[in-house]
Amino acid sequence: MTAHPFKPILLDLLHQAHLAQDAFLQELNPTEYTAMGEPDYWSAKDHVAHVTFWCQRLVLKLAAILHHETPPGAEDFERLNPVVFEEQRERPWSEVLAESEQVYTALITHVEQLTEEDLTAFNRFDWIPDGWPLYTAFMGNCYEHAEQHLVQYYLDRHDATRATYVYESWARRVVHTEAPEFLKGYVLYNLACFYATHAQLEKASTTLQQALTLAPQFKELSLTDPDLIPLRHQSEEGLVQ
Repeated sequence: MTAHPFKPILLDLLHQAHLAQDAFLQELNPTEYTAMGEPDYWSAKDHVAHVTFWCQRLVLKLAAILHHETPPGAEDFERLNPVVFEEQRERPWSEVLAESEQVYTALITHVEQLTEEDLTAFNRFDWIPDGWPLYTAFMGNCYEHAEQHLVQYYLDRHDATRATYVYESWARRVVHTEAPEFLKGYVLYNLACFYATHAQLEKASTTLQQALTLAPQFKELSLTDPDLIPLRHQSEEGLVQ
């Protein structure tokens, strides 16, 4: 359990993510809004439809939890993502947005029915990898997933400044709450990986240390994580010098 009630924090994070998606859509120019994506260059609609699909998969698991049923098993996302892309690619915006709203409403409804222990206890649900709390599924399927797709949209269009701003601001939103330290460390660890893979090694080093202070569980992963290879190379070069 957390020192502060976590459910209001999660509800607010989901709400802020939803508002951010709406703001992103409002900023699209007509060409961006009507663009058709390609497998290696997704449109705005492709990103929204993709995130909605994975939020819907979480909704199904939450419904099973609340009905004391066995949640659906884990999906092979590497196999499934290209299939989802092709299925969603030609759907009209009206359908994609309507489904996005429905899924968001379902998420909020289900969170409100879950207990604090449901959301925050480790080793509570065996379908969540490494015994992590249920809230990490919300981050992985919804909050951070939406953030990462907005980031990728800007990176694909060579706007690294905007991509970095999105990643930093979404991470900061979590860190500035009364969320569990593990969640703050999780978010900062992912931000450090982003910095490391985008040639911002000083920021990566500082952020990684902050992450490991909050969530020492990530120390072992950090030693082999491929995203952190540039940072490890820098450290090795420093030792040699």
